[in-house]
Amino acid sequence: MTDFMIEGMLRASNKKPRTAHTAGARHRRSSSHAPSTLFTLGDAARLLREAVKDKSYRAFPLGQEAGHYLRANKKRFTKDTYRDYESCLDKLARFFADLQIEDFEPPVGTERVEDFLEAHWGESAGRTYNKNLTITKEFFKFEVLAGKLHGDPTLPIKRARKGGVYRTTFSGDQTRGIIAAQPELRDRIACRLILTYAFRKGAVRNSQFQHFDHIRKRVTVFTKGETVRTVPIPDPAFWDELGRLIIDVEAQPAHYLMPRRLTRASRYEDRPDGRVAVAWNVKHFPDEPMSDHSLHDWWYECLERAGIVDAGVTKGERMHKGRHTAGQRVLDVSGNLKAVQKLLLHASMQTTGDIYTDWDIDQLAETMRLVLEDDDD
Repeated sequence: MTDFMIEGMLRASNKKPRTAHTAGARHRRSSSHAPSTLFTLGDAARLLREAVKDKSYRAFPLGQEAGHYLRANKKRFTKDTYRDYESCLDKLARFFADLQIEDFEPPVGTERVEDFLEAHWGESAGRTYNKNLTITKEFFKFEVLAGKLHGDPTLPIKRARKGGVYRTTFSGDQTRGIIAAQPELRDRIACRLILTYAFRKGAVRNSQFQHFDHIRKRVTVFTKGETVRTVPIPDPAFWDELGRLIIDVEAQPAHYLMPRRLTRASRYEDRPDGRVAVAWNVKHFPDEPMSDHSLHDWWYECLERAGIVDAGVTKGERMHKGRHTAGQRVLDVSGNLKAVQKLLLHASMQTTGDIYTDWDIDQLAETMRLVLEDDDD
């Protein structure tokens, strides 16, 4: 993204609401003597995030309608769903800062929505495009039901074709190496939850000591979409390590397994390239969960200790890869796709089957082998 594009984004985010008949004003050239302020991409992203937080998009006509829609659905949405919907509708309100809701009657409205989707997600993956198309469709459907539009401009818009997703897993040696490389009990336990029991990042973040049932050897999982499930953990070594951790940190039931932490340098050394921190103090806040960003960094620290990634690398080996490793391992050992569905907490068997397509191919190969053997007989 160029500095010119960023400057345009920022200018758009600060525009005053206009009516439809002044739409041409947005195409006027600014004076060549006007001061120009260029921001970095990071500056622009932070400014736009703050704009969403302070609800300034509701100063625009479409932003007001978006506010009504979000308030009407707030109790239906999870926190993450609300955030995604607000982010998309914020962009819609700013993209058409000079238009009213009635300016989206089809067919003209359809062309406008298509332009909006193409401008923001035309080059994105099909899944990303479709997610934002769904949000946009829900919003305009709401407006039609409210009597503010006669026709739905999104009805003729087709969903993008989803591309295949290339998924990889850690090998058995890598999995064992990642767990063994962690010097802290807390880190080993969390890695086991990811690599053996298919925990998502959100589930690890939300885990509290009270969620672990030491008697029944089960854990209650709070995960995507505010879903609550129970996962059995039959490994005695896991419960031994968890018990030791509880004693070591004097954990209370409401404390988080992965709490927020504050890391500060405690000792420095003078080197040719400057003063460098060589020792650190880590303070934990057990009543608060670790942030998503910190959990991301923690994961790559674990991989670095195991030699999976080089020092400083924070991309390319997502935590979700550990989740698929757990699912693939169960499938390889048992061939039981239903067991994988239960482990991954998928609501639908189709979702599990779509992810683990290799299983379908293996099953087909075995079926064809049996068919050929029958022909030979």
